Amino acid sequence: MNAAVAQASRLAVSPYARRLARERSLPLEALRGSGPGGRILAADVQAFVAAAATVVSPAAVAPAVSPSPATPRIAAFATSVALNALQDLLAALESAGHVFALDDVLLRAAGRAFAEMPDTSKVGDASVALELAGRQIVFTVVPEMSLTSLRATRLAALADSRDEAGKPAALSLRRLPTTDIRPVVMPLLPGRAMRLAVSLNTAGDHAECLLIVDASSMDESAAAEWLATLKSAIEQPLRLFV
Repeated sequence: MNAAVAQASRLAVSPYARRLARERSLPLEALRGSGPGGRILAADVQAFVAAAATVVSPAAVAPAVSPSPATPRIAAFATSVALNALQDLLAALESAGHVFALDDVLLRAAGRAFAEMPDTSKVGDASVALELAGRQIVFTVVPEMSLTSLRATRLAALADSRDEAGKPAALSLRRLPTTDIRPVVMPLLPGRAMRLAVSLNTAGDHAECLLIVDASSMDESAAAEWLATLKSAIEQPLRLFV
């Protein structure tokens, strides 16, 4: 018999108090008896449990729970853009010594769509972040900027390794690999109210466009109108080259 057991057996304890203490896993030596000669009574066990519950309450030990961040209101819009007229125009320009890439046209069309929005202040600075491998390049796509100047700016940015992911931009633009499989949803990037994902089909005559929008920053009807303007500009590309 160890010392703790021996001490407990020598304590004056009523049978009912001993049973209550055992049920509550309370050591008898932790109790102070109020009966004759210090005898531990059932009331002593109950009083000890009540005092412990007051000192160590669930509210006192419960960890603080941080409020969950507000779930962003996401809206998504998709469209298929015919590229036949654009491909013919790009081929004719290339034969005349003027080479442009689809990325140049997409940046120019995004700028035109921002310029034609009823209220561009809803998205702040109407700049476009072009998503590259592991980095972003931000372009200020003002309508007055020619496609030739825009292309020169893009090529210069590609030549260095700077990452402007932390620079403000309303839209991030991502070109996906050519495939007949297209995404139905994509996450927004930090600091961007809109994200446009573009993928060409394997035939190369259509581009599938998916626009993801933070609906708390931009009205859904305005986002749909923005995408419609982009589609119209690409399908009627002559106005992008003037």
